[in-house]
Amino acid sequence: MQAWPSRAALAPRRRPLPPRGRARNEDAFRRLPEIICRGLAAASLAWLAACAHPAPLPRPWGEAERLFHADPRWLGGDAAISVDLGGGRLLWLFGDSFVDPVPPYTRREAAFPRNTVAVQAGPDPLRAAMDFVWRRDGAGVPASFFPEPGEDWYWPGAGLRLPDGTLAVFLHRIGLTAAAPPLNFAVEGFALALIANPDDPPAAWRGRIVPGPFLPLGAVPAAAVLTEDGAAIVLATAQQGGVHRGVLVRYAAADLAAGDLSRALWWAGEGRGWVAASALGAAGPAIVIDQAGAESSLHYDSCARLYVHVSSAGFGAAEIVTRTAPRPTGPWSAPLPLYRPPESDGPAPFVYAGKAHAGLAAPGARQLVLTYVASSFDGAALLTAEGERRLYWPRAALAAAPACAD
Repeated sequence: MQAWPSRAALAPRRRPLPPRGRARNEDAFRRLPEIICRGLAAASLAWLAACAHPAPLPRPWGEAERLFHADPRWLGGDAAISVDLGGGRLLWLFGDSFVDPVPPYTRREAAFPRNTVAVQAGPDPLRAAMDFVWRRDGAGVPASFFPEPGEDWYWPGAGLRLPDGTLAVFLHRIGLTAAAPPLNFAVEGFALALIANPDDPPAAWRGRIVPGPFLPLGAVPAAAVLTEDGAAIVLATAQQGGVHRGVLVRYAAADLAAGDLSRALWWAGEGRGWVAASALGAAGPAIVIDQAGAESSLHYDSCARLYVHVSSAGFGAAEIVTRTAPRPTGPWSAPLPLYRPPESDGPAPFVYAGKAHAGLAAPGARQLVLTYVASSFDGAALLTAEGERRLYWPRAALAAAPACAD
């Protein structure tokens, strides 16, 4: 079990977002079309009908990206996984991040923690505050929130709030390889971070990190996770031939809260159901999604009465796709395109980490809030003035949710 960093190393990082006067001005400007439409309604029903039609989907949602620019010291990161903490608060988990604590805040002078976090207060990204947090090492340099286990490091996987209040976050243990950057890494296993007091600010969190055992097929949880009947159903991925195959592993919530990862059950198909790893045999667990993606999201849509999986498809230039199923175990539909990021058509594109965020408030009904990361295979481009503005940031978009069931 890995020790949790001291409270002194996790100093509060709160900054107002934005000043109250500016917030009122920005809100008024954002609502200007609505105000104009209401005024026109009194004069012309035709104008009112025109104003009632929202912008077509899918579309970028740049206004929501203010969340990720809340703290001038946090200069971009990837993953962008959201976890509902309850009470209108969401936890954001980021992978490699640029952090520069000293003005003028530039990536060329930034530290590069392997993971950082932020807490969003309020579900509406156009109004919510965002508090970024990272650790500091003994010299005061920004460091990973989840500390490194030796020479390896952790990138975040999915997380969930357990019934007893514990926050559980799956971590992917990563090590360097001899390959050329930016793909000179390999997954070495996983761990589980358990935080006992997630209702407190992250700087005051008390937790521990429990290493995970080797899993069938070398699968690594959790690309995505959901709760059902007092258990966590985790989408784990097993890389086979360059493809991330999706399998399901089920943990009792009480076992996760206790840090006991030994009693996991694996979905072995309709014929055998959920079985222990020792009973899987040579066939291993059933592949439920043939190309699940290294990162993704999974949630239940009560109106459509379907489970919804969202991920990136493609390498370099990518689009965001969705699958649906009546049950987590499937059968899952073929992938349907949701949104093609415009960065996929730019120079040396590296677009990845597509997912949906069911805990975020969308501006209209039956809309999915998406994020993805727009980077480049030209690493030097991230350090240019233009790159600092547009590359290696979580980007936001809106797409249509599945149609409601009859």
